[in-house]
Amino acid sequence: MITEKEFESLISKNESSILDFKGEFYDFNNDKTKFITAKFVKDVISFSNTIRTETSYIIFGIQELDNGELEFKGINEKIDEAILQDKIKDKVFPRPIFSFYTFNYKDILYGVIEFPVEKYEFPIVPIIKDLKGLEAGKVYYRNGTSNTEANAYDIIRINEWLKSLPLKTSLNSLENEISKFIKELTKKEEKLSVIIADLLSLSNLYELKGLKMFCLNEIQGIKSTNFEGLDYRKQKVFVSWNKIDINPYSFLSPSVSLVVNELENNSEFFERMLILHHPIIEIESILEKLNQDPNSYITIKTDTKSLLGMEKKHDLYIYTFPDNFNTLYRNIRQKAIDELMKI
Repeated sequence: MITEKEFESLISKNESSILDFKGEFYDFNNDKTKFITAKFVKDVISFSNTIRTETSYIIFGIQELDNGELEFKGINEKIDEAILQDKIKDKVFPRPIFSFYTFNYKDILYGVIEFPVEKYEFPIVPIIKDLKGLEAGKVYYRNGTSNTEANAYDIIRINEWLKSLPLKTSLNSLENEISKFIKELTKKEEKLSVIIADLLSLSNLYELKGLKMFCLNEIQGIKSTNFEGLDYRKQKVFVSWNKIDINPYSFLSPSVSLVVNELENNSEFFERMLILHHPIIEIESILEKLNQDPNSYITIKTDTKSLLGMEKKHDLYIYTFPDNFNTLYRNIRQKAIDELMKI
């Protein structure tokens, strides 16, 4: 079960291949046509088969509105996990591993399904024919925010991710190269800056425009004012006209949680979702410094014209913390995997 801090981190993110918000729980009580059951089964299959490096989630009781904001509705009743396990057990193979529980946050009840990273013998598929929108034997996975039927190449990559089998075909083929990079990304042994530099070479070699754009954004930092497709770089930060400095000679060294609490309760500081522009090598450098002192924070100087589009230019300061850059680094890794799965 996630902690309150982890829940807050999840609800501050956008929907993605590893996170989905649903306003309502599956209405199994009104499911004569088995359409609701089919949606549930497809969700379980898709989340379980998605190549990733961390647990993925479906959170019930949160509705994403057309303007991108979240409506926190909650759910009305507690649901027994055994019902969900029973709904799935005879409809798919292999049997997927997931857990369901309710989570109370600020006196509102939510439902959470967790899909841990698990190794199966092969990708999970439906094994019965009467599920609308699903075909027996087909592989489904998450592509961005949608459940998608995998093509032949997708199945190969998913299977290799699950099984960690050696490559069987030519090492020079594009498919083998993609599988190799997915393995490197999921192992987390190499720095992202190194992997992304190699991915740029791959994108140039095979003229992969989408992958090339992703690599250039990460290597150079975000230069464009068009932020379409960059939600994975959004982080909740504090912005103020005031610059704060902690006295290095102070007897007490304030913790990150203490500083955040002070900013939350100070009317001169306000929270804002911003796209962090840093190139990947700078992110790694920042993380190295933050890991040496987990109670430190990063101040970014900007101005009202650049950030808010105001005519007059006044200094502004953006305050970021270790969680911002750790989450950003994980998001970039997952985005690299998602980009490879699109090819």
